[in-house]
Amino acid sequence: MEKIRKIKYFLDQLHQDEIKNQVFYLFGYEKGYEKVLSYNYGYLPFCMVDDLKITEHIVPSKNTTIRSNIKRKSTNYIVIHNTGMAHPTATAKGLDEYIHTTTREASWHFSVDDKEAFQQIPIDEVGWHAGDGRNIYPEVWLNDKGFHLGGGNLCGIGIESCVYKGVDFNKVLRNLANLTADLLIKYNLGINAIKQHYDFSSKNCPQVIREAKRWDEFIHLVKLELYRKTQLNDVIFSFKSLDPDVMDNFGAIINHPNKEKEISYQVTVNYEGKTEIFKYKTRVARLDYGFMEDKNEIY
Repeated sequence: MEKIRKIKYFLDQLHQDEIKNQVFYLFGYEKGYEKVLSYNYGYLPFCMVDDLKITEHIVPSKNTTIRSNIKRKSTNYIVIHNTGMAHPTATAKGLDEYIHTTTREASWHFSVDDKEAFQQIPIDEVGWHAGDGRNIYPEVWLNDKGFHLGGGNLCGIGIESCVYKGVDFNKVLRNLANLTADLLIKYNLGINAIKQHYDFSSKNCPQVIREAKRWDEFIHLVKLELYRKTQLNDVIFSFKSLDPDVMDNFGAIINHPNKEKEISYQVTVNYEGKTEIFKYKTRVARLDYGFMEDKNEIY
């Protein structure tokens, strides 16, 4: 009875009565990609069957511009970033190639996009990503923009989320949540250990997540991943869209009906030698381009 209660709780948490859409912007420094208008079709965060593929491609230790070669004494934070690169080539692979060739003194542990992830420095090594130097402050420190946390570099694992023109931003958030949950489990950290780059240096980062107001959504995704990985790791979930012309079996809206529409899906659950099927209905919100005068601007 306890297991089925947890299963029902989990499925209720990932369900939404309405799947909403959203206009948002990507931000980059590249000419022509400083501010890219984008559109997000909604989704439901069905369990992803396969774990995120992470390719280990470590920058050589002799590259002291990138590598600190300092072992972290403690791990207190998972620090979330956006790259600030919106050109279509700014993928996780593209960022991985960049860190191996740049002379800029900056480093992070993982680069994540909607398809894959790369690891660039050892997971137990200090990276230069949080903007608070080599100091570990007791709790907070004061800069010219107010009080902020300390220890982001020396006590944090940095993850760069790649959000470029053409990316599936929903999938980026889901992959980011998957990796973040794994790191929280590995280091026995709570949800409050997830921090924004902003928390340490007041930089507007992760800018796309912040300005699209999707931070709370990201934290919810991490909580779902944590619950599944720690409470339901012996349960097999199989999701099936009952309206496959609108939503796929991963919960993504693939063919928006352009108007409000009710759709259905089912979840087959296998646990302790038992099989149960749960059916749900949800509503796809109509397309709303909001303030936009020309929807053709959106990729």
